[in-house]
Parts: sequence; structure tokens; C-alpha cells
Amino acid sequence: MKKNIFSRIRSFTILTVYIIACVIGFNFLILQQERILRKYFIVNSQERINKYNASLSDSLSKYFISENKNSKLEQVADYIKRYGKTSLFEMIFIFRDEGGKIKQVTKTGIATVTKEVFATEKIYPVTIDNGNMPGYLLILIKESGAAELEEGFNKYKVISYSLRFLFMLFTVALLIIAFYHTYSAKIRLARDIAEIRASNDGLTGLHTHDYFMKIMEIEVEKFKIYNTPIALLMLDIDHFKTLNDRFGHLAGDKVLQEVASIIKANTRATDILARYGGEEFAVAIPYVIRPDEERDKTERLKAFVREIRLVTERIRKSIELNKVAFLSNTLDVTISIGAAFYYERFDNATSHQLVRKADNALYKAKRLGRNRVCIDYESGMTAMQGLQPT
Repeated sequence: MKKNIFSRIRSFTILTVYIIACVIGFNFLILQQERILRKYFIVNSQERINKYNASLSDSLSKYFISENKNSKLEQVADYIKRYGKTSLFEMIFIFRDEGGKIKQVTKTGIATVTKEVFATEKIYPVTIDNGNMPGYLLILIKESGAAELEEGFNKYKVISYSLRFLFMLFTVALLIIAFYHTYSAKIRLARDIAEIRASNDGLTGLHTHDYFMKIMEIEVEKFKIYNTPIALLMLDIDHFKTLNDRFGHLAGDKVLQEVASIIKANTRATDILARYGGEEFAVAIPYVIRPDEERDKTERLKAFVREIRLVTERIRKSIELNKVAFLSNTLDVTISIGAAFYYERFDNATSHQLVRKADNALYKAKRLGRNRVCIDYESGMTAMQGLQPT
């Protein structure tokens, strides 16, 4: 028992340590990811955004020059209208017209230049129309990258915290399952012990009256289905009240225990034994068909009745010869036995009817002087003729 307890404690400790290690490891990884994201994408985000913007501007200017060095002004305006209209950047081409005025080409068309366009640092000298029209290309990068990065990081945090929460739920569920299996085993054991105590008599170890009657109902139903005989023995200790009054209840308990032990020793494992009440016992003996048995129904029934007669007489004789030692006294104990049968199936058969028949046989044994066996042979079967004692 102690070994099992220590084994369970060790298993539970190992499981707990494993779960704690998983929780710590998982949280460490999440915190490391957050630290890396914050270090490289939040703390130094503006520097990285500036580098990205510069690289993007250089690439856009090179592509603009390669595509428009031979283009007319109208073609450049169409190019900027088509490719310069994005949420990330905007292209502006600055040039001087024939009248000497500085103008700009934007996504909305050609217009007079404004001072605001020169706020950007990214200005690239370019030439279009086969070198006939010099000008400047302005790349306006919209600095929305930081906000988008912060939004992405917030989404990441939501996901990471959700994963952490789910992992914690999983851990708690795992602990609950472990506790459930540990304590449910104890609960099942306690329930089984309670059922055993409820079905067994604490003094003799035999079944209780209520449990015995439930089993009898099942056996009678089997008799009605399979038409196999069943016998019931009712046994009562003779003059038990006198013995109790003379030697005390402890002596009575000792007698009950020894009688129960003798009954158990003289019956089969398939028989159902019970302390029916007080000093009264009951034994249900169902007929067990052997696999190699070749006797017909009548022969089987005769053999079964002879077996019951031998069993009841053997029990009675064993109790009579047994001397119960109690303190300095030797107690002589005898028992009266009544037996009854169900021979042939009928739909109205009940366990209570069989008990009543066995009880009547027991009362008959009491009236005839006790320490004897009386068997109720009532049956409509002709096979029973010749089995009754004269």
C-alpha cells in the first residue's frame, strides 16, 4: 500500500515538474521573441525605416530614368499618373517650360510647382526627351511604416498572449486530468469498498439479506429462461436465543462465524451464501451443466436432487460434530435446514415463492425436533417419483 502511495506521489511530482518546465520554457520563448521584435523593429524602427526609404527612393529613381529617358513630357505625365499613385510613395517631376516657369508633373497632372515639394531630401536630377528636357525627380515616401510596424507588433502581442493563455489552459486541464485520475481511482476504490460492505455481512463475511434477494431474482430469471433447476436452502441455528442468553452475545457471534465458515466449506464457489437474518442463513444452489455431461433432463434432475440431499446432510452433520470453543466453555451447536426446488420453468416463478417454500420446509424441520433436514419435493414432474424418502 505504501509502495503504491509513494509511486503515485513520484509520478505526480514528475508530471508537475514537467508541466512547470514547459510553462517556464514557453513563456521564456515568448518573452525572447518580444524582446527581439522590440529591439530590432520598435526601438530602432525610425533608423530602419529611413534606410528602407532611401533604398526604395534610389530604386524608384533608377527605374524612372531607365523608363523615361526617351519619353516626351506627356508620356512622363502618364507614367507618373499610372505608377506614382500608391499609398507608400509619390513621384513628382520638376521641369522648366519654354517660358522659363518651373512646373511639376504629379499624379494629378501638370501644375505650377509649390514650395512644399522641396521639403523632401530625395531629389534626383534626370533628363527626358532624349536629353532635351532636364529636370528633377522627387520621391516622397509616406512615413507610415512606423505606425504599421507598431500595429503589427500589437497584433503579435495579442497572438502571443492568446497562445500563452491557451497553453496555461492546457496546463491547468492537464493538472485537472491528473488530479481526476488520482482521486477518481480513490473514489472508485472507496465506492467498491462501500459496495462490498453493503453487500457483505460484517460478522460472517457472507452476503446480506438485501443483496442475496437481488441475486436470487437474477437466478430465478435465468431459471425461467434456460429451464435449469435451482435449489434454495434455509438454515437456522437451533436454540440460538438460549445460547445467547446463557453465554452472552460474544459467544453468539463466535457461533455465527463458525457456522458460516462450515457452510462455506461445504458448498461450491458457484453457490450464493448469505446471512439471511439473525441466526438464519440462506444458500442458493443453481444447477451447473458440465460441458461433457450427456445425461438427459430427468437423469440430471435426479442427480441434482441427490446432490442437494448430500450437501444439506453434510452441512448439518459438520455443524453437529463441530465444538465451538468460547473462553473455558465448549458449545454444542446444531442446525435445522429446509430446502426447496424450482424444477421446471413456469412464467409466474418468483424468488419470494421459492423462499416461502424453503421457509416452510425449515419450520417443518423445527417442528419435527430440530437438527434435521426437510426438503420440499413438491413438483408435477414424474421424474421426482422415487426420490422422496419414505
